[in-house]
Amino acid sequence: MGSETGQEGYGGLGTSRPGTRDGGNVAAAAAAAAAAAQSSSSSDPDVPPPPPPKDLPPLPAEAAKSLPKAVLASASEPPSEPPKRPLPPTPSVKSSASSLKPPATARTPPIRPQEPLSMNPPTRPATAATQTSGVVPIRLATSTKRLSWTTLASRRQVKYAQGKFGRVELVPQPSDDPDDPLNWPAWRKELHFWSLLVVVAMTGVTKTILMTVNAELAELYDRPYKDIAALTGVPLILSFFTGFLCLAASRVCGKRPLYLASFLLVFIGTIWNTNVARSYAECMAARVFQGLGWGAFDTLVLGSIQDTYFEHERNARVAIHSVVAVATTWGPPLLGGVASQGPGGFQLQFTVLSSFFFIAIPAVALGIPETTFDRKLTFAQTPATGASQFKSEYPPSPRRLLSVETIVGYLAKLKPYGYRGPADLAILLQAPRAFVSPTTALLAVLSLLPTSSLWGLSSSLSLALRPFPFALRPGVIGAMFLAPFLLATAVVAASSLLPHWQQPARFTPKFHASVVAAGSFLAFLGTLVFGLHLTNSLPLGPGDGGAPVALPGPDETGVSVPALSFALGMLAAGAALLESTAPPLVRASAAYTAANLAANVRNTADMAAGVACWRALFAGAFAIAVPRSHGDVRGYWQALLALRGFCIGSSISLAIVGATVASVWWLWGAVVRRWDGLVMGQVDLEALKAKNGSFFDTD
Repeated sequence: MGSETGQEGYGGLGTSRPGTRDGGNVAAAAAAAAAAAQSSSSSDPDVPPPPPPKDLPPLPAEAAKSLPKAVLASASEPPSEPPKRPLPPTPSVKSSASSLKPPATARTPPIRPQEPLSMNPPTRPATAATQTSGVVPIRLATSTKRLSWTTLASRRQVKYAQGKFGRVELVPQPSDDPDDPLNWPAWRKELHFWSLLVVVAMTGVTKTILMTVNAELAELYDRPYKDIAALTGVPLILSFFTGFLCLAASRVCGKRPLYLASFLLVFIGTIWNTNVARSYAECMAARVFQGLGWGAFDTLVLGSIQDTYFEHERNARVAIHSVVAVATTWGPPLLGGVASQGPGGFQLQFTVLSSFFFIAIPAVALGIPETTFDRKLTFAQTPATGASQFKSEYPPSPRRLLSVETIVGYLAKLKPYGYRGPADLAILLQAPRAFVSPTTALLAVLSLLPTSSLWGLSSSLSLALRPFPFALRPGVIGAMFLAPFLLATAVVAASSLLPHWQQPARFTPKFHASVVAAGSFLAFLGTLVFGLHLTNSLPLGPGDGGAPVALPGPDETGVSVPALSFALGMLAAGAALLESTAPPLVRASAAYTAANLAANVRNTADMAAGVACWRALFAGAFAIAVPRSHGDVRGYWQALLALRGFCIGSSISLAIVGATVASVWWLWGAVVRRWDGLVMGQVDLEALKAKNGSFFDTD
C-alpha cells in the first residue's frame, strides 16, 4: 500500500494507488516526457535524448484512448540504451586571449557540468552510490588546480605558490597583511635567513675554539686540566638554561629582542677573550658571556625559519642550517690549532673571529627583524592569486622590487621590540612541557652518550697527545678534527636531504631501527678503537701500582694520529646519525598530538629545541668530567688508563641504550606519542577516560 503522494522516482514521477486521477497524471507525464524528448532532439542534434521511463504503471483504457499512436508505440517498446554519440568537446584553455573567443560562424556547443566517472554517459540515471549531494564540484575555467576540501566546505579561496610550485597549496595560508613574514618578498626572507646563519656560524666556532690548546692553557694559567676543560663545559651548560628561558620568553616578547641581547653577550665575550692571557678568571668570565649568548641561537632559529617560509620551502633551509651548525662546530679547530702556534697564542683565534663582527653586526641589526606574527584563521574571502577563479576581480599584486622606497620602508619598521604577546601561564608552560615530553626525553637519551663522548674525548686530546711521549703541537692536534668534520657533515647533509627523513610517514619503525643500529655501531666502534689504540700502542714497562717507570721516547710510540682521527670521525658520524632521527620523530609526534596547524608548528620547534638543549647540557658535563689532572709520569699514566676505561664503558653503554630506545619505539611508538599529548596539554584526560576511540574526536 502506498501513500497519497508516493516516493519520488526518476524524472519527478511518483507511484501511488491506481485510479483515474493517477492514470491521468501518468498519461500527462508521459506525454510531457515524449514532447520534451522530441524538442530536445530537434533543438540540438548533438545531444542524445534522455532514456524513456522504466517503472511506469500500465495506462488505463480511458487514458490510452486520448493519447496519440506514436506515444503508445514508444511506451510499449522495451527500454533501450541511448545511442552512443560522442560528447561535445571540452573547450581548451589557451594562453592568448584571442584564442578563447570562438569564430563568429562556428556554433559553440554547450558546456556540460563535469560528472563523476560512474555517471558517464551523462544521460544515465544516478544511483545512491553515484549521486553527489551536498558539495558541488567547482570547475575553474582558467586553472587546472584542484581546491582542497576546506575550500569547498567554507567557500574560502585558497592561495597557491608561484613558479614551479604553482600547483602547491600554501601551508600555512598567509594572511592579507603585507607585514606577515609569509608575505615578505624573496630578498627580505633570504636576508633574514642568511643573517641568522652568520651568527649561528660564529657561535659554532666559539664552542670548540679552545680544544686544541687546553694543554697550553693549563701551563699558562697553572691550573689543573679539569679547570681548563671547564672553559668549554661551563658555557655549554649555561646555554641549556638560556636556551630554555629564551624559548619561553619568545612567547611574550618575540624573537628579535632575544637575538639582539644574545648577540651582544657573544660580542662582549669574544672581544674580551682577545686579551685574557693574564688571568684564568677573566678567561672564564668571557666564556660565560659567550655561553649565555649561545642559547638563543640554538633554540630559536628553527622557529624563525618556520615563521618565514612555507612548508614546501622549509626543508632546504633546515638542511642548510643543520649543515652550517655542524660544519662550523667541528671544522674551525683545523685552522685554530695552526693559528695558536704563532706568537699571539690562542688569543689570535679570537682576534680573527672578532673581525667577522663587521659582517655580523649589520646582519643582526638590519637583517633579523621580528618574525613572530599572530596569524588568525578567518573565513572571509581573501584576495586571490593569479591562478584562482577570482583573477578578473582581484588582480595580482605588483612585484615589489628592491628600490630606495622599499629600503626606507623596511628600515622604518625595524624596531628592537616589535611584538607583545599575552603572558599567560598556559603559554609560558608550553616550552617546559615540550622539554619533558616522552619523545624529547627518549631522543635526548638516545644521543646522550655518543654526543657527550665526542665532546669529552675531543676535550681530552691535548691531555693525551701534548705531553712528552707524543709532544704534538696544536696544529697537529687540530688536524685530528678532519675526520669528525668531514664524516659528521656528510651524515647531516645526507640525512637532511633523503626523502625518508623528509616525510615522517616513510620513517617507519623498521627504518628507524636500522638507522639506530647503524649509528650505534659506528659510535661503539669509534669509541672503543680510540681508547684501546691510544693505550695499547704505548710500550711501557709497569712499575709500582701499574704505573710505568719511565716514559718512552717519541720514536718508541706506536700511536697513529690518522687512526685516532678516523676513530673520532666514526664516533662523530654515529652521533650525527643518531641525532638525525630526531626531526622525523618530532614531526610525527607533533602531527599526532596537535589539534591544528599552528600547534603542530609550535610543538615541532619546541621539541627540537628541547632535544638540542639536553644535548648541550650533557655535552658540557662530559667535557668537564672526562679529562683528568696530570703532572708526573704516574699521573699521566693514570689519566690514560681512566680514558681507556671511559671508552670501554661508554661503548658498551651506548649499544645497550640504543637497543633499548629502538625497542621502545618499535613496540610502543603510539603510546609514546599519546603521552606526548598528555604531557604537553594537547589532550583532555577526562575525555580520554570517557571514550575508547582516538582523542582527536574530542578536539
